[in-house]
Amino acid sequence: MSNDPNASYLDYVQPPATSGGELSQLQSLAEQQASAAARVAELEAQLNKAREEYRDLAERQVPELMDQIGMAEFKTATGLKIKIDETIRASIPKAKAPLAFAWLKANGHAAMIKRVVQVAFGKGEDERADELREKLAGEFNVEDNASVHPSTLAAFVREKLRDGEEVPLDLFGVHRQRVSKIET
Repeated sequence: MSNDPNASYLDYVQPPATSGGELSQLQSLAEQQASAAARVAELEAQLNKAREEYRDLAERQVPELMDQIGMAEFKTATGLKIKIDETIRASIPKAKAPLAFAWLKANGHAAMIKRVVQVAFGKGEDERADELREKLAGEFNVEDNASVHPSTLAAFVREKLRDGEEVPLDLFGVHRQRVSKIET
């Protein structure tokens, strides 16, 4: 054993006595593992490509052609039923948050806004933290974050659009996505 602080763990370990058969088996297993890893990577690439093809068909090609034809639903000769659904996604961009929150408040939807007020204290500042519970003074580094959860916002926008009410789509970062759904 060495007293060299730069010696590696392997310098201290005695290699086990092995037979040629075990080393051959280990080499075979290592090659199988490498082959399996390559196969996984290949299948993941194929899956990603298939997902892209599906997304292009479901979100672009089929809805565009059905719009062009003027159809909302279609049944194929083989019994597949195709219809167009609309998905609403919404997320308030950080730069537009003050305007979006002002709109929500002005239109009676302030309850959707969730706020987190956070104050950072250093080590040994427990007493200051306790004092803050009693009063909040300007000397503290207070972080005030307001947000609306994207799912809550998307549900709100869906409801308003369904009811024919106007909402500021750009302000809420609304993305309307039409997707074809196939039922068998």
